[in-house]
Amino acid sequence: MKNMTTHDAQRRELPMGYRQALRCASRLRRFVFSLSPCLLVPLSLFAAGCSPSTAPTAKSGVQPIVVTVTPVKTVGLRRTVSGVGTLYGHEDVMLAPKVDGRVLKVLKNEGDTAYPGEVLLELDPTDARLAIGQAEPALEAELRRLKLPALPASDEAFTAHLPNVDSVAQARANLELAEKDFARIEEEVKRAVGSGQTLDNARTKAKVARTAVDLAETEARVTLAHARRLKAVLDDAEDRLRETQLRAPVPDDWGAWSAVVGSALNPVRYSVAARMVSKGATISPMRVTNAYRLVADHVLKLRVAVPERYSPDVHVGQAVDVRVEAYPGLVFPGTVARMFPTVDPENRTFVTEVEVPNCARKLRAGGFANAEVLLRTDAAVLTVPAEAVVTFAGVTKVFVVEGETAKAIEVELGAREKDWVEIRGAIAPESRVITSGQSQLVDGSPIRIR
Repeated sequence: MKNMTTHDAQRRELPMGYRQALRCASRLRRFVFSLSPCLLVPLSLFAAGCSPSTAPTAKSGVQPIVVTVTPVKTVGLRRTVSGVGTLYGHEDVMLAPKVDGRVLKVLKNEGDTAYPGEVLLELDPTDARLAIGQAEPALEAELRRLKLPALPASDEAFTAHLPNVDSVAQARANLELAEKDFARIEEEVKRAVGSGQTLDNARTKAKVARTAVDLAETEARVTLAHARRLKAVLDDAEDRLRETQLRAPVPDDWGAWSAVVGSALNPVRYSVAARMVSKGATISPMRVTNAYRLVADHVLKLRVAVPERYSPDVHVGQAVDVRVEAYPGLVFPGTVARMFPTVDPENRTFVTEVEVPNCARKLRAGGFANAEVLLRTDAAVLTVPAEAVVTFAGVTKVFVVEGETAKAIEVELGAREKDWVEIRGAIAPESRVITSGQSQLVDGSPIRIR
């Protein structure tokens, strides 16, 4: 009894918190001892599961993550630069008659094909024909006076022809006779047979005859000049007559094409883009009146804006694939023809001109087109499926199989297609990349290939 009193006194001396803890522990012991043995077993198992000594799990016990893999593919890749632009005709020509007159015939309309040299419209030729009728007879009369079938090619040739002109021939004959008389009389005077007066008369006649020759030659040259002026008037009238027919121009490459394939198969031709005059209209010489707009569309020019950074890679002669919305499945081959020397400061691009053959006339000038310039072809490029690439927090990586674990490798992405993407990084060409299950992976995660 005394011991109980002493123990109680010691408990009363403890702080209140400790006394409450002791009471709780005593109650728990009484509760546990009152349980049946069948209930103590689960509690012991629970306690063992919650024991700190069994919390960490051995690494060998981690379940591997099931993944699918695909080998890295090495392919040849075309390096290209794309751009958009407008198609222009190989030649775009505005035609206007050189002469005035009334439109007599309109032979071509919008959409028609015009071959080089073909007549498009005709003006009234009456005035030109009247001018020819006046100049031609006058020229023929002057040529008859000069005893010429046609105008001489040069002044030297006409000088050689002068003795054939009647007036010149007569003057030279008179000069020759006068000089002979003067020589004869001069000899008689030396022999004291003739008089001095007779010698003076003969000398004067020779001078007059020489002057007559010069005058006849001058008149012949004046007649030649008049004939040449009449020839110019005639040529102008004939030119005006020709210009009453407005024709399609003949391009420089027309002859080359005709020599290769013949005139009938020559692809060089024009399409009539617009007609601005009608039959009966008067063409005024006071202002330029455009009559037709022609577009040479056997070859079209595509002007594409290319980013400035590609300027070292684009060269004349490179192949170009051209596509238009009108023919979604068709590729039109082209070639880089020239590059403009300046860069647009607003968008930092330079213009590249591509020539696109258009013999079938499927493409139209003024249309919109997409161009893909082939810069080069790389023989060994590593590619993986697009789903193998993981991007998180600005880091792009792929997981490769390394034994029975996954290894993360940072990569840079390059060209991309719908089902694959180019990668650059420390990855071997014979590697296998993981294409599913990456969301559960970290570097070194155990894996099992499905």
